[in-house]
Amino acid sequence: MNFIFSSFFLIIFSLLNSLSNPKLNVNNLSKQSKKITISGKVFQTYNYCGGAKPTQAVLDNLAKPTPYPNKTFYIIKGNLNAKNSIPIDSFLTQKDGSFSSKLSPGIYSIIVEEQLKPIDSNKYKTKNQKVDEQCLNDWWKKPYYILNIKRKNITNLNFIFNHRCFLSTDIPCVTYTGPYPH
Repeated sequence: MNFIFSSFFLIIFSLLNSLSNPKLNVNNLSKQSKKITISGKVFQTYNYCGGAKPTQAVLDNLAKPTPYPNKTFYIIKGNLNAKNSIPIDSFLTQKDGSFSSKLSPGIYSIIVEEQLKPIDSNKYKTKNQKVDEQCLNDWWKKPYYILNIKRKNITNLNFIFNHRCFLSTDIPCVTYTGPYPH
């Protein structure tokens, strides 16, 4: 009987001690694992790419941000992209350009698909395109956007990509050097 009483007392004491220990407190654990929502929209604009002189309305229309659907972004831990960075999440923009993700508090980086692996500049060098190697290396390391997630949701993030003439990439270090239409 004494052994049962001692065991019961020991269990109760351990339980009370764990609840008073802040590292093991159930309320603390739920706060630490709480996911914070990040959300926003991605837009795109276009440059005028030659031909007949455009009207101001055409130029205004090209410069007006429109939703950028189906653009994939990846989230990595930390504030710098590196060869060993592993995406912990990703999101694809919706038809209206919107996106949303949930993350625990911490510092994260949003990178674009071209930043997933070190870039082979030869992939972008063509007869009509040139690549600034230093710019490309610097651009690859620098995340598109750095998130410092604390306790509040981060909403209304807005990203704008300008599509340059005759290029199929959003990498700013690639330039078109070919002929323009007259």
